[in-house]
Amino acid sequence: MKIKKIRKNKAMSAGRQGFTLFELLVSISIIAVMTAVAVVSFGGLNKKTRDARRSADLEKVRMALEASKQIGSTYPSSLDALITNEFLDKLPTDPKTKAVYPYLRDTTNYYIYQIGTSMEDLGSTNTATVNIGGTSCNYKLVNP
Repeated sequence: MKIKKIRKNKAMSAGRQGFTLFELLVSISIIAVMTAVAVVSFGGLNKKTRDARRSADLEKVRMALEASKQIGSTYPSSLDALITNEFLDKLPTDPKTKAVYPYLRDTTNYYIYQIGTSMEDLGSTNTATVNIGGTSCNYKLVNP
């Protein structure tokens, strides 16, 4: 009976069984670049998501204010009246600061109100910076 010799690959016989340093550096740098691109692109997405929530919250409060006016003939003096009269379950708050949105009803004309917030993405704003109830806002809703 003859025994055959199995030839090993030259690279295997020289003890090179892993990756070279250059291959590791190239793959790590590619992963780092992809991670940096993902972080930058998702950072802007979070701002736009919070701004969309702010806009939706203000629209929800506006609808509650209009429903309150239809029943009581004027807008309420504070947003707490919307909860008391069950137009809202709770007051919506800013998704980042958790503060209640500023609301101001005109003291001379009870048919005018302003409610606003500060948007993070300046492309989402609809007004120059204004002061509503002592808070600086760059997005506001007024009665229709």
